[in-house]
Amino acid sequence: MGLREVLSNFAETSEKHQIDILKTRYYRTRYTNVKNSVIDYANRNDFIVNSIDDKHGEIFIQTTKFHFIISILQINVLETAVDVKVQTYKILGLNKPQRIIEHLFTFLDKKLEFKGVGLHR
Repeated sequence: MGLREVLSNFAETSEKHQIDILKTRYYRTRYTNVKNSVIDYANRNDFIVNSIDDKHGEIFIQTTKFHFIISILQINVLETAVDVKVQTYKILGLNKPQRIIEHLFTFLDKKLEFKGVGLHR
């Protein structure tokens, strides 16, 4: 991880990301289970769920210090992908966006059956 990533106030997961924690995560479950787990995560952390868009599979969550968008895509009957975009409201992120993503994925890994990262290259 370079200096640019550490100082950035933005982080995003993707299928082919160089950093493992920032790769797309896959779970053996349905879309609704992942959505409910993300909403549960937000409620437990006193985050505000501003928008849930089932048509596009996106959930927008906001706090006073950052916001994030969770994209949920059901690949097949028992495989669902999760991607996250996080932006903090500070000029320097100091690795905070990556830690927010890691915290979310740790929670989801405990609640859902984890399948793998970056599986569909």
